[in-house]
Amino acid sequence: MEKPKVGIFSMSSCEGCLVQVLNLEDKILEMMRSVELVDCRLLGVKKSYDRLDIAIVEGAVMSDEEERELREIRERSKILVALGDCACHGGRFLFKDFKFDSVPVDLPRGLKSFRADPLDKYVKVDYYVYGCPIDGDDFLRLFKELLMGKEYRPAPFNVCAECVLKDNECLLDKGIPCLGPITRGGCGAVCPTSGRRCIGCRGLAEDANVDSLIEIFTKRGIEVPEYLWELKKQVGGGRRG
Repeated sequence: MEKPKVGIFSMSSCEGCLVQVLNLEDKILEMMRSVELVDCRLLGVKKSYDRLDIAIVEGAVMSDEEERELREIRERSKILVALGDCACHGGRFLFKDFKFDSVPVDLPRGLKSFRADPLDKYVKVDYYVYGCPIDGDDFLRLFKELLMGKEYRPAPFNVCAECVLKDNECLLDKGIPCLGPITRGGCGAVCPTSGRRCIGCRGLAEDANVDSLIEIFTKRGIEVPEYLWELKKQVGGGRRG
């Protein structure tokens, strides 16, 4: 059988998510034996092809040129995967700047505005791998399930669920403004386990309740950041499924 053709592309980003993929080393090399990698700038691969079975795209759309490139990738691909927070949210959830649309600039090549948009603002995205950066095991699971013809589904639970499994002391009880209760899990609660608050880089959990988190902050004497009030407006305050 002909191997599935795979392309890995970068929009505007630090490429930290692709570094996470490369960090898989022998695991990713073993998996790549099952596919034909036909396009990947980071690895210096550029073959001739008409269609892709899987396109993996990292980074946010920050220019008209990238928008055109993304649309071309979508047209040539059966499956398109958004890899990492920039591709999934345009970096917005991490930056907490929901009101940001674009800013005027005067840069080379006639660039007059700066923006950072998620891929699905312009094209249909089939699957999302969340995180800043992504978790390597998430990427492996995605790849395996796509090759087996299965539906990849990100973790439905929140970061708090993973903290409980690790017997972590709750940072909210310490007065630290952690976003674990509303943030999609799957990262192994790496930040809270290291004593750092969750900043929400994986986006909203399926059962995220912003009203409840604001109430928890208030009861514990934690100042409610402005972005939480704005997020409440965005999702209606309650649950999002």
